[in-house]
Amino acid sequence: MAICPACGGQNPERAKFCLECGVALADQPAAATLEERKVVSVLFCDLVGFTAASEAADPEDVRARLRPYHARLREEIERHGGTVEKFVGDAVMAVFGAPVAHEDDAERAVRAGLEMQAAMGEINEPLERQHGVTFELCVGINTGEVLAGRVGDGYTVVGDSVNVAARLQAAARPGSVTVCIGRPRKASRPVHSVRW
Repeated sequence: MAICPACGGQNPERAKFCLECGVALADQPAAATLEERKVVSVLFCDLVGFTAASEAADPEDVRARLRPYHARLREEIERHGGTVEKFVGDAVMAVFGAPVAHEDDAERAVRAGLEMQAAMGEINEPLERQHGVTFELCVGINTGEVLAGRVGDGYTVVGDSVNVAARLQAAARPGSVTVCIGRPRKASRPVHSVRW
């Protein structure tokens, strides 16, 4: 797979143009294969109570509950210039600043997190009507240095900044966006939580 340097889309290795955005791939092969250090904003989110509510549910029902949630959150992430790195059950990891960087990636990540919180009412309405359940979302965002590049067939970021974002999400209050602006190689990290 070739990763588009403009939009992050995955393309067959022999593709000359990105299937998502049309950018020429043949002229920029290095962007798809090299690892590089980047400063990115990593967003993690998770539904409160989803695992407990799914324990006795049929796997097809669980998938039916997750599909609109995944689609709606992906929409907000991509609308703000981020890339969904992975879905793991009800957890979502997104990256702002890789493979495509913007000068305001941290702000884009926070705006996406706030819009994701706002979208929960829309997501919960059919869940309550069809399944009798509603959920709250916890969002954690960290900005810092990572190593970005290909792993297997995909593009990913690794480093402590990713781990911090996951810990912020785990510590976040339901309905909030907890944000940390990383300072490389320093012990103190300012943390701010915004309740939507």
